[in-house]
Amino acid sequence: MLYSIEDASLTLPGAWYMFIGAGAANALAAGMFYLVMFSGPNFDDVRGDIFLIVVGLAAVLGLVLGLYVKFRAEFSPVYSIVAQHYFIVSLGILIGGSGVALAIMLGGRPDLRWFVFNLNAACMALTLVASILLTARDMGVWDGTDSWRQKIEKYIDYSKHQVSPTLTSDTVNYKKIAYPHLIIGAGIGTIPLLFQIYTGNRQNAIFLAPLSTLAMSYMAFKTFGPAHVRIFLLRKIEKEQGYRFQNADYEKIQELRRGFFLSRWLMKDYRPPINTTPNANSNKQSTKKQKHSIQG
Repeated sequence: MLYSIEDASLTLPGAWYMFIGAGAANALAAGMFYLVMFSGPNFDDVRGDIFLIVVGLAAVLGLVLGLYVKFRAEFSPVYSIVAQHYFIVSLGILIGGSGVALAIMLGGRPDLRWFVFNLNAACMALTLVASILLTARDMGVWDGTDSWRQKIEKYIDYSKHQVSPTLTSDTVNYKKIAYPHLIIGAGIGTIPLLFQIYTGNRQNAIFLAPLSTLAMSYMAFKTFGPAHVRIFLLRKIEKEQGYRFQNADYEKIQELRRGFFLSRWLMKDYRPPINTTPNANSNKQSTKKQKHSIQG
């Protein structure tokens, strides 16, 4: 999504979220994918050295991405598309598909794990494509009247070469949830307990994994697909204009970043706060002139 200053104020200041969270998420996605999809039925043939290499590289990649997002990302339209694809692949396909495959393995059919993994990926892709096609139809992309242009141009300021981040945030069809990590943590802790109480085996909670496919498909259909269409249409206008639009809140986000630790070295265009240096220089010049006049 195109980040607004409100979004940046909520996420960017949290160093633990951007660095540790991104690294842990990458490590979880890569590790779960490797363990489930490349092991035997009882996980007895997993090579620990390869597993550590896969997880380590994924964690390092996540840390680098976290640093990039926190200090250097411009949150441009191109960034929005790449970030959405990354989210779908890592969370929807790798983690979601591996979770469904693990449920099949625990159900006694490890031979079907690649089938259900690929089926989960196909659901993600088809849902996204269907959402893109339906959104494009609703916006009048193919009716020959260019009615879509007015819907996109209301977010564009041609004089400043800027685009409002609400271009994509308007496609979010769910309200923001306060403290989502607490809700997720409570769910992770509570669901196995409920299965322990009612079924006698908390491992049965893994059979809820297919719900992740449904949740990610819903998000792809209601949020990612409409945002993709708007970004693609914006790129079409950019090609016509011959330049790329900048996120209208980018300067505000840069101002926010200047207060972060290490921003002086990691930011793309760090500028120190405005001080009285120019006045001081002018005072020095005036005193020099006074000295020369006295000497003269």
